[in-house]
Amino acid sequence: MNFKINKYIPLGIMLIILGSSIYFLNGMDQFIRPFTQPILMGSSKGKDILFFVLFGITIILSTLGDNEGIYAYFKKLPIPKILKNKEFYLKLSLFLFLFAAISALVVELYLRSTLKVSWNTILVILNPSLTSTSFLHSHLYKGIFGMILKTVLTNIPSGIHTGSSLSAYTPNIISLLFILIPITYISMILSLQRRKVLSRLFLSFTSTIGIIGLIDGGLFGTPAIGGIYGMLILIYNNKIVDGISDYMVKKENKNSLMSILKEEWKLIKSILSGKIKENKKDLDKYLKIALPHIALIIIIVLRFSIAFYGASPDFYELTVYNGHDLDGLNQYNTLNVTDDGNKTIVYISNEYNEMELLNNLAITLDGKCDWYSLSWNVYSYL
Repeated sequence: MNFKINKYIPLGIMLIILGSSIYFLNGMDQFIRPFTQPILMGSSKGKDILFFVLFGITIILSTLGDNEGIYAYFKKLPIPKILKNKEFYLKLSLFLFLFAAISALVVELYLRSTLKVSWNTILVILNPSLTSTSFLHSHLYKGIFGMILKTVLTNIPSGIHTGSSLSAYTPNIISLLFILIPITYISMILSLQRRKVLSRLFLSFTSTIGIIGLIDGGLFGTPAIGGIYGMLILIYNNKIVDGISDYMVKKENKNSLMSILKEEWKLIKSILSGKIKENKKDLDKYLKIALPHIALIIIIVLRFSIAFYGASPDFYELTVYNGHDLDGLNQYNTLNVTDDGNKTIVYISNEYNEMELLNNLAITLDGKCDWYSLSWNVYSYL
């Protein structure tokens, strides 16, 4: 009996081993972080582990359809034909992904309305442990994921931030919405089956960072944007990606593939030169090809537009809930302090960098309040 290991499985196993090594070996994440930080929008030990392990698992699961027995069984299932189409699952993944991400933003707004703080604030929970969330970088799903993680792992190493403190403040609906994340992942796995090498690896990568982005960062985080972009690329540019894949793998077809690419480039140049009427069909074709890139630009512009629109450039508004022994705030250049029931509202000079102020306040207010919120100021980074 011949048993042949799928060529993708060793790669998946190596990635899982790498992720496991980061978990067990202290300091290894410091060497990995320069590579993961740009794609994960501020890397941490927990995100590094999750990235490599999930990437490896995704690649391995993408090979299920390569098994002829499994593929034949799936094709014989008494279900509608559309449910056997990987392109359907790719579009379903995008829909579920966007629904989960946008729903989290709605809950972010609802959470702030219940706490009676502005929508354009960074909410920092200090009790029982530090975690934060904001409209531009949401950690609501991370809070649920952290609770699950704590039930599975009895000893979580330092450097892994679970964000479970948020769960005490978030409405129950976020737990129901969290179910969409594993459902989205399953749909992504089904969309990966029997794809060519470049499409498979690219979609496995973007699916991985997309799922991580849903949990840690939300719709406007770099990983989630990467996940959306990856799905759109495969929906609208699948033939191009497969053509490149064939060019890389099938040596005997390189000349014909190169001639096709040259013809495509000639058409693009004719459209760019303004010959739209003569190339109406081609224009429609290339508008579809350009759609993922247009969507990417729109999301990035929207992210920065919200960041600047919601910024408070003149001062920082700090709201401290159930605060006591707040003398430590005297070290900051405060403009005004008011009390409103259980809240202390402090207006701080805009001379500070937002991130530095946020981190310093976490130290100053540690053990002295339940939570605090700080208005964001993107101008402080300029």
